[in-house]
Amino acid sequence: MLVVVPVLLMLGSVYLHTVSAGLGDRVAELEGLNAHAAAERENLEVRVAELSSPGRIRPLAREELKMRDPEGVDLKVYSGNREDGRQSGGQKKRENPQ
Repeated sequence: MLVVVPVLLMLGSVYLHTVSAGLGDRVAELEGLNAHAAAERENLEVRVAELSSPGRIRPLAREELKMRDPEGVDLKVYSGNREDGRQSGGQKKRENPQ
């Protein structure tokens, strides 16, 4: 019995070191995958910025969708008070008329 306990402790220690080494390899693998995913995310963010730039969208809208830029006759300005009490032109409402 006196010999069995140290042998079991030694085998347990070897087992734990083996499991620990395997986990260390798995951690390294996952860190590599994480770095790859982060690089891919950066590339996709750059691609989204390129695809959504107005310099690209406006010509596509004109050519493919037959859209045009609004002209002065297409725009109509409405006046009135907004909910915050300011006029729609951005000026503050006069509180004391003179």
